[in-house]
Amino acid sequence: MVTTEVSELTFEGTKTEKALAKEVLAVIAGRGQFMAADAPIRVDVDQLVEYLKGTERKVTGQTIPKLVELNPGVFSIVEEDGQTFIVASRLGRSPSGPDAASTHSFHERLMTPEPRPERLASTLRPRPRGDSTWSTLDRVLSEFEIGEGDHALRRMMDAEAASIASTVVEEEVGTPAATESAAEPKPVAEAEALLDVSGMGDKDLANALSTHLGQDSRVAHFGDHWMFEDLVPRLSRGDLRRIKDYIEEQEQPLTDDVLVQDVLEVRQKSSDFEIMRFALNFRLGSEHRDFEFVGTNDQRFWSVSNLPPIGTNRRKATEIGADYRFMLEELPTQPAYRSVSQISHVMSFYEFYLGLLPYDPEIQALLPAPLVSGQRSAVLTFECPQSYTTYLVELRYPTPNRGGFLLGLDDFFNENLVPGALLSIKATENDGHFIVEFEESESQSHRLLELEDRRQRYVFRPTSFNCQVFEDYLLDEARFPGFSGDKPMDEKARKKAEAVVSKAFERRGNELEGGGFGASFADLLAASNTERPFSESFLRQVLEGDESGAFAPDPDRPDAFTYIPGSLG
Repeated sequence: MVTTEVSELTFEGTKTEKALAKEVLAVIAGRGQFMAADAPIRVDVDQLVEYLKGTERKVTGQTIPKLVELNPGVFSIVEEDGQTFIVASRLGRSPSGPDAASTHSFHERLMTPEPRPERLASTLRPRPRGDSTWSTLDRVLSEFEIGEGDHALRRMMDAEAASIASTVVEEEVGTPAATESAAEPKPVAEAEALLDVSGMGDKDLANALSTHLGQDSRVAHFGDHWMFEDLVPRLSRGDLRRIKDYIEEQEQPLTDDVLVQDVLEVRQKSSDFEIMRFALNFRLGSEHRDFEFVGTNDQRFWSVSNLPPIGTNRRKATEIGADYRFMLEELPTQPAYRSVSQISHVMSFYEFYLGLLPYDPEIQALLPAPLVSGQRSAVLTFECPQSYTTYLVELRYPTPNRGGFLLGLDDFFNENLVPGALLSIKATENDGHFIVEFEESESQSHRLLELEDRRQRYVFRPTSFNCQVFEDYLLDEARFPGFSGDKPMDEKARKKAEAVVSKAFERRGNELEGGGFGASFADLLAASNTERPFSESFLRQVLEGDESGAFAPDPDRPDAFTYIPGSLG
């Protein structure tokens, strides 16, 4: 279980109750170790009681509410949809919601500007001549491609430009006329009526602003945050070196929150924290030689080049990407990122052995899009409430020649699951944090397929598990006797999808009377996914697109096929 150190606090109650309260806070802090220090962390009371019972603590359903009653400054209780949650923060203070009176919206600020200050009735000072291009903004913007939303923005800018131009005094600095009397402003053509943007969608208005501000070198931006570039604090070469050294010392990517607090030594509650976090992201974004952004909009991780890779070392990431190259044809041309909140996935042997998940259309719709241009990977956090653990997972985005995948779930798979297990992955409000769970079932025991790393051969071993499995993906000895003692295919052969499928027929071991082998589509899908990944559509494409006659539909069984050895070219 992962826990987080919390500062020493004073708890109320007996000695036993104080010790239990301290342990409960440690569990809650461990649950939210990647969350902000003052963010509310919720834990189901029933799950917490079960966990404490497993540590031989004598607790009941009334123990937790009593701890909350004794320590209201540390814990609080929340009821939601019939469930009871205990809430605390990593700082050990009961979190409180934001002040509703302080909330505001962009629409309200835009439509209710501050009144223009009154001008004193005194002799005006000499002022520099106003820039004439403000009165001809059409000429300035003519080179840009203007959309419907941008027309609205341009009308708004024209109105502001006319207002500015009307206040410019047309006089030369230092001339006698300037000292005697103020010149009357020249008449300016009346601007268009103030634009009412209440009917415009937030997305259209944001896109129009982003398009124009993004072309201005004076404006700095990172993700959805913007600022004038000359107001962004700069990082010294020493700051950059210390940031790089600290990431290398921790041997894993770190978030901007951690780097600002631990390296730049700016406290999270400081008024300078947000501006320094923006400065760190913006400045590191231009240091491509030493730093790489590997985060999301809500969870901004930074990495350096010589960090140990996240996930398996059984196979190179480039080789895994080549295995998933077929997936590029299955991904939509217009990805709908973050369009679903939950997916279910049945795990194959290939995924279990390497501790990964495929970047298929379903998972793509759950995960976020790359935040910055050219982003190759993103570090996500996967939390498993059933084991109170959180894992760093690296998402490798697809490239023109390689498919995408997620690495880093080796320990989770080995400790809880078997090939064929059914997973559930849920999105959270944080676009970089996900909840992964598995369906529990009664304990079962089968002789399941394993690949010995040292001897590199397939064996069947007795395996007990209590997770729900999809039977068609369960590789047991009774269904696939041909695997026993067999070695994995050599690298050259496994690159050919037809060769892998033919090997799956032979390992299924169902010989036909007239020669050859037969197998159901479900059997072939499970067996083929031992050597390299296959989706259902990709396997059907191989079986039905074969022109050699080696593969053919079985006339006696539905959704089954036959294979004649020696027929492949």
